[in-house]
Amino acid sequence: MRATLKSIMQHLDAIRAYLAIDGGDIEVVNLSPDGRTLYIRLLGSCRTCDLNSTTIELGVLAPLRRHFPSLEAVEIVPE
Repeated sequence: MRATLKSIMQHLDAIRAYLAIDGGDIEVVNLSPDGRTLYIRLLGSCRTCDLNSTTIELGVLAPLRRHFPSLEAVEIVPE
């Protein structure tokens, strides 16, 4: 499946529910034109969590890559 903002948003509900358990969330900012990099903003407790890089890698990128193998990275956009 080709990665588009719309298709990614459809797969983020379960991930966002997991983040909400600890008071966090993510906001999708953009997707690179080639569909390889997703840009997000951290919200709530995710902004200050010491493990947010691990969460992004294992909790966001890994599950999304199951549906979008061409997705290579998730980059955090500062506020």
